[in-house]
Amino acid sequence: MTRLVNLAPVGRSGQPARGWTVDGHDDDPDAPIDCGDTSRADPSPAAVSGDIYYCSPSAAGADACWPTPQARRMLCLRDPYSATLAALTAQSLVARVSPPRNPVPLGLDLANGDRCRLRDGGAWGSPQNHPDYVGYYSCGPRDIVWAPQNSPTGGIDRTSRRWTVLVGDVTGPLATVPVTTADFVATAP
Repeated sequence: MTRLVNLAPVGRSGQPARGWTVDGHDDDPDAPIDCGDTSRADPSPAAVSGDIYYCSPSAAGADACWPTPQARRMLCLRDPYSATLAALTAQSLVARVSPPRNPVPLGLDLANGDRCRLRDGGAWGSPQNHPDYVGYYSCGPRDIVWAPQNSPTGGIDRTSRRWTVLVGDVTGPLATVPVTTADFVATAP
């Protein structure tokens, strides 16, 4: 059975939860991230709680961000396998958001030992044997989780209690691999 985990690095007050640290060295107030504004904002695709945001550009790795008490300051979980949050400046204050109806995990642990991170932009090719497939997760230097375009589950087969994904690189065959753990994001109590 796939274990579902809700990572909760930030509390309702906008402060890091116990055990989480903040790193602000990547923050550039002159190039703020775009998390929406007070009229429109998008939820993180991995959120199971409200008011967790998707911010752009994709190069910022800011697809799971929480607002803080400091105006326009966001705490973003870039790596679901690290206990460090990035402190980044947003362009403006944001509207409240509800979690997506069908969230997809931010991270996947696979039975083959791979750890996979949800795709956040970038130009990826397609596997040679499946030119209509796209990559949904990056699993290290070569492996990618593949599925047909517009997969509502992020490329994850959830038809049984043990989820599976199709994994491989762009040149080789794809293998069905069980998902041992799926990490979503939540707000700490």
